[in-house]
Amino acid sequence: MPSKNNRLARAVPGLLLAFALLALLWQAGCRMETREVGRTAGRLEQIRKAGKIVVGTSADYPPYEFRLLPELDQEMVGIDIDIAEAVAANLNVRLEVRDIVFSRLFDELAAGNIDLALAGLAPTESRKRVADFSIPYYKAMQNMLIRAEDKERIKLIEDLRGKVVGTQRGSIQEDLARNLLNGAAFFLHEEIDELIGALLRKEIDAIILERPVAETYAARAPQFLLNLECDAEAQHLESAAAVRKGDAELLKRVNQVLSQLIAENKITESAEAAKLLANKI
Repeated sequence: MPSKNNRLARAVPGLLLAFALLALLWQAGCRMETREVGRTAGRLEQIRKAGKIVVGTSADYPPYEFRLLPELDQEMVGIDIDIAEAVAANLNVRLEVRDIVFSRLFDELAAGNIDLALAGLAPTESRKRVADFSIPYYKAMQNMLIRAEDKERIKLIEDLRGKVVGTQRGSIQEDLARNLLNGAAFFLHEEIDELIGALLRKEIDAIILERPVAETYAARAPQFLLNLECDAEAQHLESAAAVRKGDAELLKRVNQVLSQLIAENKITESAEAAKLLANKI
């Protein structure tokens, strides 16, 4: 039978190897944790070092964001653009706004290609799983846009059952329409302007939009388009800015800016000014 000392001698190398492996795993875990903390807490520092903040939006959603002359690719204006400018000024950095297909906004945010998303975004539970949201800065009902000639045929949202309803792909309106309108067919598109074209061509019967957006498009062509309330209090949704999950320092600064804008009534003023501009297009 091997002596106790011999058994211990044979066991020592194995114990040393096990301890070494545990130490390596612990160090790797610490490095991963450090990198994660650096990524989340360091976003604001990255913005400062770069000297600019990159804001993603989808510029076909007046009065939130739109171009005065889309055909000339003119600079963007609107509620969200004013907020983005205020955030950049607060951070003392340059503002870069990127026009992104709406359904790609959260992908671009998660990938770190943009620092902040501002596009009339409703902070739904599903979206909160992929991004962190600011305090709400604007609240609006959901409306439906129809052809003026259909005002006797479509009066309530229930009248859209069995008809073709348009929504922006990836929007909260898409989810709302599917939940509210059993038996309706749905036409999805990335761009609101394309939905308006489909409505005028009688390819669809209505578009579900936020009230200020629907009001803007109806005001541009009152002889052809009519804006109606959905009469569903549950569709009263709030808009908020979005940052990547864990970007706590940046979110804190965004909330400070929004709180000040709200307290000074600047967002309401921005909304009214944007509506006037949008109706002149």
